[in-house]
Formats: sequence, C-alpha cells, structure tokens
Amino acid sequence: MCGIAGVVNAKGTTKDDVWKMIDCIKYRGVDEQGVEELGRAVLGHARLAVVDPENGMQPMSSTDGKVWVVFNGEIFNFIELREQLKAKGYKFKSRCDTEVLVHLWCEKGERMLDDLVGMFAFFVWDQRTETGMLARDRQGIKPCFYAAYEGGLAFASEMKAILALPKFERKVNESALGNVFTFNYCPPPETCFQGIRHLPPGTFMRYGAGKFSEPVRYWSWPLDGPRVDASQEDLEKALDEAIRLQMRFDVDGGLFLSGGVDSSVIANRLVPQWNRPQLDAIGLRIEDKGFSEYAYAQRVASDLSIRLDPLDITPADIPEIAQTVVRHAEQPHGDFSFFLFFLLSREAHKRGKIVMFTGDGPDEVMLGFRHNEQFFSEMTRTNFPMRNYFDLISYSTEKDRQRMMSPEFFPHTQGALDKFMEIIAPFGDLEPAEQVAAYELNSLMPGNNSVKGDRMGACWSIEGRAPFLDHRVSEMFARLPITSKFRDGIGKHFLKQAAANYFDHDFVFRPKTMPTLPIGEWIKGPLYTWARDVLNLPDGGRFDRKELHVMLEEHRSGLHNHTKPLRTLLMTKLWLQEFFPQQK
Repeated sequence: MCGIAGVVNAKGTTKDDVWKMIDCIKYRGVDEQGVEELGRAVLGHARLAVVDPENGMQPMSSTDGKVWVVFNGEIFNFIELREQLKAKGYKFKSRCDTEVLVHLWCEKGERMLDDLVGMFAFFVWDQRTETGMLARDRQGIKPCFYAAYEGGLAFASEMKAILALPKFERKVNESALGNVFTFNYCPPPETCFQGIRHLPPGTFMRYGAGKFSEPVRYWSWPLDGPRVDASQEDLEKALDEAIRLQMRFDVDGGLFLSGGVDSSVIANRLVPQWNRPQLDAIGLRIEDKGFSEYAYAQRVASDLSIRLDPLDITPADIPEIAQTVVRHAEQPHGDFSFFLFFLLSREAHKRGKIVMFTGDGPDEVMLGFRHNEQFFSEMTRTNFPMRNYFDLISYSTEKDRQRMMSPEFFPHTQGALDKFMEIIAPFGDLEPAEQVAAYELNSLMPGNNSVKGDRMGACWSIEGRAPFLDHRVSEMFARLPITSKFRDGIGKHFLKQAAANYFDHDFVFRPKTMPTLPIGEWIKGPLYTWARDVLNLPDGGRFDRKELHVMLEEHRSGLHNHTKPLRTLLMTKLWLQEFFPQQK
C-alpha cells in the first residue's frame, strides 16, 4: 500500500506542486515520502514499507540513475523476476519489489506487464529517451486516476491529489453524478469530477514524443473462448501458490474473517502456510438478524485454531465516521459496506496490523451476488433480456428520481440505461450469464467493490491481500462452464463444492448474507435525526429538499421502503458538502 502522484510534460509544474499532491495522500504511505524533478516528469511517492523497510525509498531509480519509477502495490513474484534479471547481469541495491520494475523496463519495455503477478499502479520514466508508461494491474485492485493538466498529464492514486494541483479547476461531472442514482456508484472510467478519469484495469498509457497515448489494453477477462472445467485439486494448487507469494511481507499481518464461504476457504488454505506464531482474525458482529455471519466465523476460527476477535458495529458509529468515509471514498457510493471496511481497517490498525488477507474476488466472476440468484431464477435462455437485469440493479426508479431532483438536475440521470448498454456492448455475443459477469467484472468491481478495500484500508495504512484475485486464480474461475459458476439457483457453485470438502453442507450452502449494514432500519429509528439533518444539507440546487423529507417520513412510517434511494442520497449530500462546500 503506497500512494503515487506525478505530472508529466506540464508547463510550470514544480516539486512543490507534487509535494502538495503527496501531502493529500500521505496516509497511504506513512513511512517515507519523496518527490523528484526529472526533466519533463515530476514524480512523488508516499511509502508504506511492507518489504525491505530500510531500502525501498521512492521515487526509485535504476543503478545508473537513468530509469525511475513510482509504484503502488505489490509484485508478488518479485523474487523470481529478480533472479532472472540478475542472471542477465542486472545489479540490485535492495530487496524490495519496486526495483524489479526499473530493470524489467530496461529489459522488456511494455512487454514487462505480462510477467507481473500482483496488484499495482506505477509510472516508469526513462530519462534516456524521455519515454514512459503509466500502468494498472489486470483487475484494477490498485487505483490510478489521470487528468489533462497544463498541456501535460497528472496522475495519482487518489483524485484528491489531482484536485490539489494549483491550476486544476474543480467541477462536478453532472452526468456521472446522475448515474450514481441508478448504479449506486459512478461507472468507470468516468468520475464525478469533471476531467478526472480512471485508468482502466488491464491497460497502460505510453508516453513518447511529448504526449500520452490513449489507454492500451494488455489484458482482458477471458469470458469468451473454450470453457475449461477445473477440479478441487486445481483450485487448491492455484490458491496455495497465490498465498505462498502473498506471504512475502516483513510486517505484522492477519485476516478479515467474515464467516462467509470465500474468507473461510482462504482461512483454510492460509493456516498451513502461516509462518508467524499466531494467525489473528477480525470478524464483524452486528446484532440485527441477517446482517452478521459472526457465528459462522467463530466456527471456522475454532476449527482452524485462529484467534478471532469481534468488531461490534452499532448505529452510533455511523454519524461519527460518515464524513471521513466520504472523504476517502472520494465519490458518492450508496453502498454502506464502505463503513464496515473502514471500521475493520481501523480495528486492524489499532492492533498493529498492516497486511490483512481477505476473501475478495469470487462473487463478480462466478455470479455470487444475491441479485444474480434473484435474476436468474426468473429467467430462461430464451427469455433473458438484459434490460430486466438493469432494472433489477437500479437503485431508484425514474419516478423516484423525478420526485427527488430539481428540473435542472433530473435530465442528467436519463442516460443511465445507455451507459449500461455501452458497458455490455462488447460482450453482446456471450451467453447472457456471461454478459452479467462481464458487467460486474468490468464496471461494478473497479467502480465500487475494489474501491472499498483500497480506500477504507488506505486511510488506516492497511494493505489488503486477496488470493482469489491472483489473476491466475481469477482466470480459472472466468473460464469455467456456466453450469460450474451458477447451478440450481446457486452462484459460485464450483467454489462451494470445493468448500464442502472443508466445511459441512449447511455451512456452505446456506443463503448468502451480504456484508452491509441495516441502514434502512436504522434511519427509521436511531439514525433518523442524523438522516434528516444530512438530507437538509446544501446541494447546489440539485434536489427538492421538501420531497426528500417526505420520502424519509414515508420510509420511517413503513408506508414505502425507500432504503436504496435514501442511501444514495445521504452519501451524495455528504460528498457535495465535503468536496464542494461552497455550493448552497
């Protein structure tokens, strides 16, 4: 976990400008910060020392000082790559994975990306030729944003670093904000800030002849082509190899153990490879029925001799941290599991942890969400309109949006269906179920689900490691036949079959519980006053405040369930207050 920032080929940019960028995100790397001016490139870095704490200062150069890199993430196979490069005569001055990148660039250029197993965003700068490359990992585990700036390009791990540049004009991207009220997040590569974009997962931008290319794709999810079944042995071998590589860290670590199938399988495979005295885990405990799987986490911890501590979450936690959560999320996300990840990371930080293993990854690729089970239970191969899926995942109806919004803002919400069809258009020849997976992998995952773990961990200097997101494991899942992913109304069927060899049938095949908060019930009672006050915040004239309060009262009385639109409204109001406080 680190933070990167830089400006390339922009007139008048100084080291002080990039220091301002780094200062905004230095919580991502509390151990060291540095900025270097390297001709056309001014590069900055905030380092969280996870491997080789003494020798990993960035920006880092090659031995001859001609090639530089700023890097966020982990290259898990760096030891193997380093040995290959040493055999070719490259000299190393550290044990850290960062140095592999500069030498691999010298050896292979852009083709280096094919060799990397890991999660990463980096910019490599070659002073010899004034060329470079901004790259992001295959699945978008690590963030990377960019924006045109003063004739050049600015990039950073978080948007607030770009917003800190003195000549960058901060404006709302109204259509992107409008889409939030359908998707509950802003679909990438757009963001809710005008001019700032995601670098898409699995892409890079090359720099040469004084300009950057458009993003170039080097990897895609293998959802088409031949289907390849896999055995439990195949899965265990791939997971064990991913865990072996991800165990390379020089700090204290642990496990987020939810009690769900995914984190339980990771626990089962992690324990035999844990090379520290005790594996500590943290699990969520929520009193409201249907929102906590802590009892299942206890069973797993007991069976595997893991020390598990509960993290109790109550309504009182929400107002206390809401503004901080929004600040670090950087965009409106009506997904209140952001709060859970924030509190889990805060607790891990209190316990001195830095690396925390998670079960993230299988739901998107193997249709594991509850809404998938609902959708597919109502569809057949001859009756499978993607419009129905869009309606199912929409967080507000057109009628609700017309009611909530001012006449000026409402039109900005009207393009959501077109946006959805644009996202799935490249996958129109796939089986319908694979089209759903393609949407969730290419939009939902990088736009919302991966954001939670990164941002909510980063603000507490916690690095998540997800063995299921080793791209070799993910590719295995993606290539499975549809019937292995979704069968008899059950998503992640292949993984659950494998898990049934470790845990009993009722544990594995129980109804899925989503990791979120009972916010709909809480705003009827203990959070009612807080919700009312948030809905009354200034919003630049985008919403009808009177109608918002009527909706809240309808929800409170039980007349209508407005949980979904109210969740999105609350986070949008807080986002506008945080990033556009001057609006009335």
